[in-house]
Amino acid sequence: MSALAARHVTSLTTHADVDDATARLLDVQVSDPAVMAQADVTAWEIVLDRIELDVMRGERNLARGLEFRTDPWDLPDDDIGPIPPVLVERALGIHRRQHALIEEMSRTLHHTWRQQAVAEANSRDQAVTPYPVYVDVTI
Repeated sequence: MSALAARHVTSLTTHADVDDATARLLDVQVSDPAVMAQADVTAWEIVLDRIELDVMRGERNLARGLEFRTDPWDLPDDDIGPIPPVLVERALGIHRRQHALIEEMSRTLHHTWRQQAVAEANSRDQAVTPYPVYVDVTI
């Protein structure tokens, strides 16, 4: 059983409103590998949802030319074990989207730097000096 599932079951069994029948059901669920495997899948789905949400925000904001921001996010505190086989394809798809987003962000940043360099060079060429450089005295 993952630490996440164990904590959840422990929190359920410590409530005063849990009767004996419910406690026995929880004990059966803890000892049932299928139930624990589903708990691990659910925990991983939550993690993948959070990562995918950040990718979606990045894709949307990059397409609109907006600043890229994400919600504060930390690694899960508990060990949820290895990724379940049923979620491997989804995780790989999110990973591919992350890399595509990073590549597009890099291209956009490079393009922005080039535009900034041209603008700075142009402003240096057009800079007004505090004194005249050439005075026409033929007039």
